[in-house]
Amino acid sequence: MSLPKAFVVPEFETLLSEYIEAAVAYCAKSDTDKAQLLHQAMTNDGELLAQVTQAFVLKRVAEIREQNHQALQMFRKFVTESDMVDLLALQYGLKRQILTPSDNSIFPPKPAIMESDASLLQRFDLAPYQFHTTGTRMGYKFHALTLDERPLIKIESEPDAVVMRYEFQHLNRPMPVKDAMPKMLEPNSGKVCVAVLSREHPQGIASAALLKRVADYLQRDDIAQESDEITTKSAAPKLYRIVASVYTGSDPSSHVDKAQAEHAAWTLAEKRHKLNGIVDREEVAHILYELGAKRAKVHEPAADVICQWDEAPYCTEVIIDVRGD
Repeated sequence: MSLPKAFVVPEFETLLSEYIEAAVAYCAKSDTDKAQLLHQAMTNDGELLAQVTQAFVLKRVAEIREQNHQALQMFRKFVTESDMVDLLALQYGLKRQILTPSDNSIFPPKPAIMESDASLLQRFDLAPYQFHTTGTRMGYKFHALTLDERPLIKIESEPDAVVMRYEFQHLNRPMPVKDAMPKMLEPNSGKVCVAVLSREHPQGIASAALLKRVADYLQRDDIAQESDEITTKSAAPKLYRIVASVYTGSDPSSHVDKAQAEHAAWTLAEKRHKLNGIVDREEVAHILYELGAKRAKVHEPAADVICQWDEAPYCTEVIIDVRGD
């Protein structure tokens, strides 16, 4: 992965040479003798003209760097390629997490399953909150989603020195936290509870070991606020089914494949499997209409599934009945 040419800042010496060559070439069109004198003046550091040119080039390099930074902010909105997402995330030192480690003991070897672009971009959007010093809700969420990525800093005193030691965690193990949602249980009490949605359990239930691991990490001196009392709890799954009837009619353009419809429903269910999530019945019908259905009727869920901050909707079954109308 390399930096796109659009975001490369040219070296000062390279850009200076280009400016001098352009000026000399322009002057040479009318007077070659003056062009030679101009080249000598612009390449002699003792000449005032050379110093002015260098000042302009320094200003231009700074302008290019600022323009690239602005372009990179817009780049976040339109980025689609995985390599570019990785590049964007590196602004905050974020790297794509491992969800399932590789297995080279079998043939053919099983590659690792990595974090999706959407998940990495979510952490990228949350990353600025890590610098806040007020115990923000999004800050705690970011640290829970980047579990153990911050090195442990130890300061040891010796007779003639102070040694600062950085211990980096092993980040090649699977990242178990799918989502997190902090909330102060009592107003102005400092009692902050962090709900954890786990990847280790199909329904997202977090184990006691994972809850302790998250709590220990969030309670670090360089993460937690001194006034906050942080606890963790597992997400509570809110179970539901997607049952719908799709009517195609006699129009060939309204043909809907049953397997494709079920896949679309499962994709929506996975997308909505997050804390404080909502499964909207109209959205379920919408994805079926997008497949070309003439009419779609959602039987289950009977009402919108609306979850609290510590709940996550979990789909147990998808049943799509495709009928001709």
